Amino acid sequence: MRLAREWCGLALLMWTACGVTSAGGGGGGSTVPRENTATTLTLSGTRFFVGYDNGTLAALPDGGVVLAALLADDKGYNADVAIVRLDASLSLTWAMRLDERTLPTHLVPGKDGALFVIAGDSYPGTLRVMRLDLGTGAVQQAVEFSNMAPGKALALDDGGLLVSGNNLLRLDARLQPVWARQIPSTHAVAVADGFIVAGVGYGDRARMTGVTLTKVSAEGAVAWQSFASPGPGNHSLTGVRTLADGSLMVGMGNDSTRGDSVAALSPFLITTFDAQGRLRKMSRARLSQEVPTSTGATRAPLQFGGGYSLVPMGQDTWMTFTANSGAFGSDVRAHVLARFAPDGSLQEALYGGLQATSGPEGSTLSFSLSGPTLTLRQIFSGGTGCVRTPTEAEFQPVEGKQEYAEGGAVQVTPITVTPKSITRVATALSANLESGCAVP
Repeated sequence: MRLAREWCGLALLMWTACGVTSAGGGGGGSTVPRENTATTLTLSGTRFFVGYDNGTLAALPDGGVVLAALLADDKGYNADVAIVRLDASLSLTWAMRLDERTLPTHLVPGKDGALFVIAGDSYPGTLRVMRLDLGTGAVQQAVEFSNMAPGKALALDDGGLLVSGNNLLRLDARLQPVWARQIPSTHAVAVADGFIVAGVGYGDRARMTGVTLTKVSAEGAVAWQSFASPGPGNHSLTGVRTLADGSLMVGMGNDSTRGDSVAALSPFLITTFDAQGRLRKMSRARLSQEVPTSTGATRAPLQFGGGYSLVPMGQDTWMTFTANSGAFGSDVRAHVLARFAPDGSLQEALYGGLQATSGPEGSTLSFSLSGPTLTLRQIFSGGTGCVRTPTEAEFQPVEGKQEYAEGGAVQVTPITVTPKSITRVATALSANLESGCAVP
């Protein structure tokens, strides 16, 4: 499958200037704010595929990080996946080229030194799971599954995976299906008696999409399901997490210009639910930035976008999303990294890259692509330098939203998922890293 090239636009050149102090909370009192840093990564003899949604990364148990992004051939189309491991000091451990030619959607460190790479085709619906040796980057196993889509995975204690790829699939340690259910599923988190699964589902007799939350046991039985939506739109989720009191938090991208949506033109919504899935609060983003003009500058709204990553950092939560910053009908996307308190209130918003994970020393790592270069940023709460902030950033309560909750009467359909062993090979890549605030 070939992917069309998606260029971020010249406006991106203005968003990562160095030395600009970030706004927001996190550095209160007499504590000196930590300095944000940036590391640029380039590969010898190849380049990254340029798409605003390209790539993923994951934190490692030793404090390091592993990242993956699709590569481009000499015509700019997709050609294999680069996987790079860095240690806790963000120095290179290894870099490999994997002969998988679709966007990697998730990296999952597993048991016994395994690293799972998730990829596949959205149409007609094919999921591929590749197990690599985390120590060397060598491929140990690769399996393709039907009736699934590329998505996210959760590593399980038994060495298997719970895969959210539109449907929900549990795999054992041999990457064989244990069960599969037709449950809206893009993200999952483990709880004491099973899993909380979040997906983009339909409510109100299939008239609109929104957040569907489902409580699922380890055996695939459903305890309850709930739904919340601001109205019609093209929605996408950053993830789901549990908070200290058992409540749940979900971020939702909102790519909608429809007048019958109470969140029209708002790029992102933050939602909180109680432990039984009942909606507590939904808030919509209101963002803008200063844009240079021939006579000075003007304020432009950041509107209608998509959700990408969720990173728990203690009780606070970082989330990443896109927001359209061009004229109506354009596709010039800002990459926003925002931090929220447990009640869903906004603490700070930065231009920090779409893909994010937890980093060393209480930081958050995020990256973005510009031409052949990947820029990995280490960002601290209330940190200074390397990133800019939107001119205006706030979240307002959403009124008139749609919601419902159902108990144990929820019926879900088992599905058949057919596994097929495939061959994938990883070969060494040469990579170069340079530290410091990177100017695009």
